[in-house]
Amino acid sequence: MPCRPPFVALAAAALLIAGQARAQELAEGWDFIPGEKLLLYDDFSDMPKGGTPPHWKVRGASVKLRADGKLLVTQETRLWPNVQKWPKNFTIEQEFTLEKGDAERYITWSFGGPEEDWQWRLGVKCFDADLVCRISLEGGEGDLGKADDLKYAFGQPNTFNLWVQDDRIRVYFNKERVIDVNQVQTAPWTTAWLWIVPEEVPITLSRVRIAESSPDFSKTIMATGRFVTHGIQFDVNSDRLRPESAPVLKMVADAMSSDASLKLRIEGHTDSTGDAARNLELSRRRAESVKNALVTRSGIGADRLTTEGFGQTKPISPNDTPQGRANNRRVEFARL
Repeated sequence: MPCRPPFVALAAAALLIAGQARAQELAEGWDFIPGEKLLLYDDFSDMPKGGTPPHWKVRGASVKLRADGKLLVTQETRLWPNVQKWPKNFTIEQEFTLEKGDAERYITWSFGGPEEDWQWRLGVKCFDADLVCRISLEGGEGDLGKADDLKYAFGQPNTFNLWVQDDRIRVYFNKERVIDVNQVQTAPWTTAWLWIVPEEVPITLSRVRIAESSPDFSKTIMATGRFVTHGIQFDVNSDRLRPESAPVLKMVADAMSSDASLKLRIEGHTDSTGDAARNLELSRRRAESVKNALVTRSGIGADRLTTEGFGQTKPISPNDTPQGRANNRRVEFARL
């Protein structure tokens, strides 16, 4: 039997080590599961130049669209997302960018009634002097939780996420869980708004996603034979899994470990942006990446998983809005 040249063996070993390291990275330090039923997604790509963001009610100072398509807030502004009815359990994911300056900046989500009387709220206050943010969670009981000295980066997106589930509130900042409180009475409330105070230095919003919390994988796959997720994320135009995919992958792996008879087909789907043939190939590679992660990281037998890519051929929403395109970018699991 011919031997591999040394450089081929070394390359194969390097790929294996890289794959294991990536699997380990996916497994650690992150447990946030994005909500599944999309209530609002906005990357501001359909905001007209010189206009207002169509998916928000704006009060206060005007907001602007930057040349790169992001939302620029230069003065105190309040924004109500166009969410018709807020569910009891939901998630919010938000990306914001701060530029250098000598100022304090505030971003606050408030939840309450139509008269702007908040019942509970989540506030982020960032200090330029020390390059840190402070997050505070307040409710009818007073202070519910606080996190200080959270490092942020200038000139690039920072993230904070909120997860409300069965009277438990978890808050994340730049991929780290920083507040986790339970037995919190958040209801009844009917609306929510985003209050932004940039002081003298602008704040830029690049993405906001609001969704009703995800269903249980095991119950859904057994009851319907199919599970749709937007929580498995990839780098742009790539099949490389992002670390925040770990909780959903773990949920799938746990279900398969508990039921040795469960076999799944992993399906990749894209939106209609770009070339259809390229999207088809990308969706195939992404489905294969999910399979490889489950096999490598969780020890699921490869013979229990098959893959298929559909590209843009099976949309579940129109592709003519940011929210529709975000809804179409997904991974589905089908029981075999």
